[in-house]
Parts: sequence; C-alpha cells; structure tokens
Amino acid sequence: MTRRMSYCSVNSTRGILSSLRSTARVASIYNFMALFHSHSSNPTTPTETHLERLVRKPPLQEFKPRVSNVEDAVKVFDEMLQKRPLPSSVIPFNQISTFNVLVDALCKEGMVVEAKSVVEMMIQRGTEPDTITYSSLMVGYCLREEMEEAKNVFDLMVSKGSMVNVRSCNILINGYCKHKKIDEANKVFQERLPMELVPDTITYNTLIDGFYKAGRIQEAENLLSEMQGRGQLPDLQTYNIILDGLCNNQQLSTALELLREREGSKLELDIVAYNIIIEGLCKAGKMDSATEVFSGLSSKVVQPNVRTYNIMIYGFCKGCLLREAEDLLRGMEKKGCSPNGWTYNTIIRGLINNNETSWAMGLIQEMVEKGFSADASTMELIIGLLSKDIVDPALLLLLKDS
Repeated sequence: MTRRMSYCSVNSTRGILSSLRSTARVASIYNFMALFHSHSSNPTTPTETHLERLVRKPPLQEFKPRVSNVEDAVKVFDEMLQKRPLPSSVIPFNQISTFNVLVDALCKEGMVVEAKSVVEMMIQRGTEPDTITYSSLMVGYCLREEMEEAKNVFDLMVSKGSMVNVRSCNILINGYCKHKKIDEANKVFQERLPMELVPDTITYNTLIDGFYKAGRIQEAENLLSEMQGRGQLPDLQTYNIILDGLCNNQQLSTALELLREREGSKLELDIVAYNIIIEGLCKAGKMDSATEVFSGLSSKVVQPNVRTYNIMIYGFCKGCLLREAEDLLRGMEKKGCSPNGWTYNTIIRGLINNNETSWAMGLIQEMVEKGFSADASTMELIIGLLSKDIVDPALLLLLKDS
C-alpha cells in the first residue's frame, strides 16, 4: 500500500501526456518523465535502464529528445513506475523546476486545464507550487483571454505572502492591456506595486503602450514623467512604444520631433523606430516625408529591412505611385534585401486596383516562380477579374499550384 501511494496516478499522467499528442513539446515530456526517474532515494532495482543512463550521463551534443512520440513516452513512463517508486517526501528543487517546465509548455500551448492538473498533482504529492508555477498559469489564462481566472491566480499568490513579484504583476498588467482593459491594468499598478514592489521598465512600457492604444495620450505622457521621476530610464522599447502611440493618434509632427531628438542622443535608434515613423507617414499619405526619412537611412548605422521596403511599397501603391513601387522592388533586390510574399501581394493589388492588369499578370508570374502565393485579398481581386473575362483562366490554375 505504501509503495502504491508513492506513485503518481498512471492514468492522470497518461491523460496529461496524451493531451500533448498534437504539440511539439516532446522534449518537455521527456524531462517530465526523467524527473520521476532520476531522484528516487530507494530504487527497487539496481539495474540502470537506458533512459536512466541518458538522464544521468547525457551526451555532450545539444539535447535532443529520445522519445519521439507520446505513445513511446507513456510506455517508458510505465516502465519507470515498475522499476522505481516516485519520491513521496520533499521534491528536490530541480524536480520542481522540471514540473514548471511542463506547466509552462502546456500554458503556452493554450492547454491551461491540463497545466492546472499538473499543479494539482504537485499539491497532492506535498509539493507547493512556487512563483514560477503560478506565473505560468497566469500567462496561460491571459493568452486565452480568461482574465478573471488570471486575477484569481494572482490573488492566490497575494494571499500566500511573498509569492508576488514584479514579473507576476507585469504578466497581469500585460494581460489586461492586451485585452483592452487598461483601467484594470492601472488598478493593479496603482494598488499593488507602489506599496510592495518597485515597477520596472517593462511595467511602465506595458502601461504606456496600453494608454496610447486606448487613445489616452495625456495619461501615457504622465506615466512617462513618473517613470523618469522614479529613476527608471526609458529604453529603446519605451521610445518605440511612444513613437507608435503618437503615430497611431495622429501626432506625426510630435513623433518626428522625438525621432530627431533621439537621433542626437547616445541611445541609438533601431530600424523598428524608423519603420514606425515611415509607416505613420505612409498611412497619412505623406509620401514625400516618408521618402525623406527612408532615404536618410543610407547615412545611418541602421539599414532598411524587408518590412521597411514593404511599408514604403504599400505607401506608394496607396498613393497610386505604381512605378515608384516597382522601382523600389527592383532596388531592394539590388541591395540584397529579398522581397517576400507580402511585397508581391501589395504591388499586385495596387496594380489591379488601378486597372494595370497586364502589368499585374507579369508580377503574378514572377511571384509564383519565386515560390510565393497569392493571399486571400489578392485572390479575391483575381477571381473578380476572371469573372469579367479580363484575364486568362489558366492564371487561376497557376496560382492554385503555387
């Protein structure tokens, strides 16, 4: 009876492992099984299995899972249960860490119910989940937009005293912001952090971004001032968030001023910052200004990437500057920046929308030859042309084969 009680439920473990059948988390399963087999103080047999040798003496090369599917995992786990009872007392720290790996993997796959089962298994075996365990559960609930459940986990951590840290607060704040619940996020910030913890740059960045996305510019600016007043220096991500927020709230001139100000500082801007500004200008139809910023990149350390070119091409097509769009396509290739499917689809849609059908057909052929496919919006336009007998029906077959 004692030996049976020291085992984890085979059925419950099989259920958890089987639920991972369609995921790419085999390595986590392998680690999960290994933890049960590598730390028992009273083995029932001195024979060391092949799995145990892999656990105790792993090869020097990069770790690769030796269990290729869930069926193999369950089979090996059953073998381990027969050869060695599970520890029934305190679990070593590295075993708790391995539990956390599995909980984290399940949560990131959106399988919070299964992750919660693992946590319940830990508790049943006398192992208290730690801050990492609960934080992973919060991430899982936030990904599923189950914010009430995430808040319940957070409140449970608060009730346990010292379990809440800045990271766990940031997880909840980020979840609220992602789901457009900025007031709830701010409440966590105002009620919890000032009393017990010091907000970090991630905290401020998340909330500033949330306020900008909610159109509450003044509150975002107030929070930035508070951040600086508390000695938290804005980082590159902070400035990218501010630039994005200003552009999306029709504050382009202020965004450009900030860009020029930061160009003269010690904090070097990255291509993300320039992409934000260029996109804001393109969306506003200010192609002359966008082109000026884009052309100025040649004199800077940062170089345009495929997204930069795609944004500019989108702007040219939006402004019916189709020749400029194709010239930029050819120019990016010469600069060693390969176009992607988004590049071609954007130009093709621009051409079709401007009745440049023959021109578009040539680019469609080129796109397919380069291994890219038409997206849903482009296909809709092409089907519209086919219905009007404007293009050869063989074009649709070409696209279907791409």
